[in-house]
Amino acid sequence: MAIIPDSVIEEIRSRTDIVQVIGDRISLKRGSGGFVACCPFHHENTPSFNVNVQRQRYHCFGCGEDGDVFKFLMQHDGMSFMDAVRYLAEKCGVQVTMGPGDASAARAKRLFQVNAEAASFFRRCLLSDSVPGAAAARAYLEKRRLSNETAEAFGIGFDPDIPGTIDAFARKNRFSVQEMIEAGIGTLSDRPGSQMRLRDRFHGRLMFPIKDQAGRVVAFSARILDAAKSPAKYVNSPETDVFKKSRILYALDKAQRPIAQSRNREAIICEGQIDVIRCHSCGFPRAVASEGTAFTPEHASLLHRYADSAVLLFDADGAGRKAAVRTAGILLAEGIPARVATMPDGEDPDSFLLSNPPERFQELLDAAEGIVQFQVRFLRSAERDPDGADAVARVVQGCLQTIAQCRNAIHKARMVQELAQQVRLPEQAIRDELAGVEEALRRQEESAVRREAAREEWARREQGRTQPGASSMRATPARSDGPPPDVPPPELFDDPADWEPPVEAAAPVSDGQDSARGERPGASDTPPDALDVAMCEFLLNHSLEEPGTLHALSLFVPPSIIPNPLVRRIVEAFYGSVGASTDPVADLQEADPEVARFLGTVAARRDRTGTGENWQAADVAHDLALGAWRRHLQSRIDAAAGDSPDAMRARMSARAQIRALRSWETGEATVRLLAGVDSAVSSAPQSAPPAPESAPAPPPAPPDRDSSVPAPFAPPVQESSLPTPSSDYDDLVPPEDL
Repeated sequence: MAIIPDSVIEEIRSRTDIVQVIGDRISLKRGSGGFVACCPFHHENTPSFNVNVQRQRYHCFGCGEDGDVFKFLMQHDGMSFMDAVRYLAEKCGVQVTMGPGDASAARAKRLFQVNAEAASFFRRCLLSDSVPGAAAARAYLEKRRLSNETAEAFGIGFDPDIPGTIDAFARKNRFSVQEMIEAGIGTLSDRPGSQMRLRDRFHGRLMFPIKDQAGRVVAFSARILDAAKSPAKYVNSPETDVFKKSRILYALDKAQRPIAQSRNREAIICEGQIDVIRCHSCGFPRAVASEGTAFTPEHASLLHRYADSAVLLFDADGAGRKAAVRTAGILLAEGIPARVATMPDGEDPDSFLLSNPPERFQELLDAAEGIVQFQVRFLRSAERDPDGADAVARVVQGCLQTIAQCRNAIHKARMVQELAQQVRLPEQAIRDELAGVEEALRRQEESAVRREAAREEWARREQGRTQPGASSMRATPARSDGPPPDVPPPELFDDPADWEPPVEAAAPVSDGQDSARGERPGASDTPPDALDVAMCEFLLNHSLEEPGTLHALSLFVPPSIIPNPLVRRIVEAFYGSVGASTDPVADLQEADPEVARFLGTVAARRDRTGTGENWQAADVAHDLALGAWRRHLQSRIDAAAGDSPDAMRARMSARAQIRALRSWETGEATVRLLAGVDSAVSSAPQSAPPAPESAPAPPPAPPDRDSSVPAPFAPPVQESSLPTPSSDYDDLVPPEDL
């Protein structure tokens, strides 16, 4: 690692005005010995934070924080020391020479330059009358009542739908093809004979720059103007060296100072960018939003630097309420109490502020409920008899799942008292139940650690096999007749031979059912197909965060319709982990080398199931269920050979059902019928064709689970939601000849 000489650091310090740097972030007032302010590192009403001009240092007499300008940027902006040095060096004009060990920092600096120039270019395109499509983009902003001042403040731009635009931009600014690809702005052109080196990722879209807390452009979110041209409303930049979705909050660079200076240091958390922009433009600059993913613990840790509390503004539908509860739990784990502001039905912050004065919006914020009160009301509304004993138990358990995540003893005690009052039960009874929930949560965290350790171990082994001179799984001779047609595509697995069963694989623990099914324990004769891999990838990456979706998947995709015995064992273990006090998945990994090898290799790859970007976990689970039943029905068609009336009827029935399974909206009723799941809670049409007599029996009920787990799946989506094109998951697309 390169070391910056002390002389350079001292020169940067001497050229930097600490008052200006701190004053850009918090409100300073001149005092008798320098400048004073309310401390940004703890909540106070009387200023005790002092900035000494002569010594170029700050000190808080309340919490004891003390340091120079470098430490302030590290504490307040979350920069590393090297980032703080480079940031200040650029501000004051000091040249910092990059050493040979600082290649990653040099690459990051270059990506910042690419993104900054691109944001400026997109902004110029939006304002130009000569750029095709720019007038339509400006008309859209006018339709959404986003003023020129607002668009300028947030750097909103437009990427023209003109072939070669990004390629020409890169040439003009002397950015290499590799730099444009690493920044996520372009992809390599695949047009044969074309002179273009790059293909534009965002062509024809309105561009919203995404900035880190230091105000540097790190990525873009692009909105389609013509919905007929693409099914994806928004396309976000992929993760890069400077853009990690779990660590970026939209508009935090603008909101951090208003949050720190507000009365209760309270942040406003919205769901979308337009909502945040509307809040800022209407006098509520404390609004932020997560970027292309669900709210994460990293987001909460970042927000905690500026906020002591938060108010959540999510949609009023069921999915929005569940997201609010989940986000509140993450905030509580970070020590940030959260309230929930209930929006009127069909409204979001953007629409509400357009039709109401800011005073009405402030009333909504002031009337926000504590998370316990909100969750009690939300859970009671889903019960037929809210005052029944079973209903009260479910409501209490649901709230305790949220309270158990809180790490602050005072906040936790207050929420227990509030819950006892809401459900009219003795406080001690609530505490006794909470102890059991906390113990289950502790076990779940231990299981997650064990799973992660197993994944890392097999990832290391996988990497070791690829080193020169090391024994490699890829040294396994290829099959003489070539890989079977259902081997996953090369981008998922480097070589189909990766899934050849180990010659001396230890026999896994068996429940005795493998022999009954005629399977050889410990080996999978047929490699897992793309759907099997997608199923395991989804369970591995999202089952802990989405227990309700995991439970619903266990109802809609019984293990009996999974043909590969290895994958079936894995799926059964995940299903068995719902509400269990132990972790069957970790146990299976430790007992079965083949399972550990499979899951370790899958875990070492990038998650391609789509969640965390533009799709929710329930959307992907919908598609997995549809794909599993399409595959199962196709196997019935293949098995129903012959021209007998029974065989023809079986084929016709299966084909009709496959046609119904093209989307969750049209296929939910069929899935429920095939899986034997009660359709009383289904919101899909009940007009699916009847199931054949050979439909499998309903799967056994999963182990007793926590009653707070939500009902199976969210409301149905309009169409299949896995990312397109779907070359990674061919089995999820119904055959056209059916």
